[in-house]
Amino acid sequence: MRTGLAIMSPLLPILKEQYQLSSFALSFLTSLSIMCFAGSAFLMPLVGRIGSTNQVIGTALMVLTASMIVRAVGNISLLYFSSLIIGITIAILNFSLPVWVKENVPRHSGLITGIYITLMGGFANIAIAVAVPLATATSWGWRLSMVPWILIGVFSSAWWFLRNSKLPNQVQIPEPAKFHKQLLRKPGAWSIAIFFGLQAMMGYGATTWMPTILVSKGFTLSEAGLWLSISGFTGSTFGIVAPYYASKLKDFRILLSAIALTLTISMTAFTLDSGWHLIIWLFVSNFAFAFAFPLCLVLTVTRSVEAGETRSLSIMAQSVGYLMAAFSPGIVAGIFDLSHSWNTALFFVIGLGVILIGVGYKAGSPEKIVI
Repeated sequence: MRTGLAIMSPLLPILKEQYQLSSFALSFLTSLSIMCFAGSAFLMPLVGRIGSTNQVIGTALMVLTASMIVRAVGNISLLYFSSLIIGITIAILNFSLPVWVKENVPRHSGLITGIYITLMGGFANIAIAVAVPLATATSWGWRLSMVPWILIGVFSSAWWFLRNSKLPNQVQIPEPAKFHKQLLRKPGAWSIAIFFGLQAMMGYGATTWMPTILVSKGFTLSEAGLWLSISGFTGSTFGIVAPYYASKLKDFRILLSAIALTLTISMTAFTLDSGWHLIIWLFVSNFAFAFAFPLCLVLTVTRSVEAGETRSLSIMAQSVGYLMAAFSPGIVAGIFDLSHSWNTALFFVIGLGVILIGVGYKAGSPEKIVI
């Protein structure tokens, strides 16, 4: 699921040189996919017509694999087109996998969810680590980086197709309940959505360009990809415990503000420091990002009253948040194209962090959002 998006970050310097594109133009390879995340929940009533959850997942896997193939063999136009389709399929899978877990292993939903989130993050970071070595290994260039994930996609699609053919009485996904529009008038709901959006803007704005930033500060592209992968994998492994411990809290204000402060300090350090010290700040920032995302999801549960309200709050937070995040890589790239300085571009991310500190204090309130 995540490799199709994550693999582009370390390849951006190679694509920039090969196609002579500006950083702003390259940012759309990430932004197009994130925009699809924003509309994922609203796609599901249409997607549900495909059939059961198993059939939706199987179809999405096949389309995702086909898109990776198109990306690997196509020209620059197909590179952008495939990014759009990859974003749509990842968005569909984002929504469908929790439903599959609920339908098939409800008694072990926490364990299975934790396993697939960890595997998803782990494989994404493996993709980041091996992308540049593969891209520079043969005359195939960056296209070879797609091959391992295409092969995995083909195998997974075939396995899921065969599995579905043996399952009787496929149950169609029920159309989700309507969105609670009253949330749009609730400041508490907006604080959660904006917190989700700001942390996502910081995450995608920084990580999209982090390999390029590290290269500008003395790392090789392979080293940058490797350290980004190791720190990201370590962060995601520890971040998975965040929902468990956070669920025991009633008041998230200090915790969210502390995470936001940590992100702000680490991003500031990238503008002031250089050399091997940046590896430390890479770990610090990835740990903070790994905790921020699941805590956003926990907030939608702890601050809502009923399951239907939880779903609506989750839709609102993720739709608004990912829509905000979609603009961040382009803004950071645009600032760099104008200033020719990644330090200057990172000031935008740092500014987001300062705002996030205050928004986190508001979003972490123990007060229930009553519709």
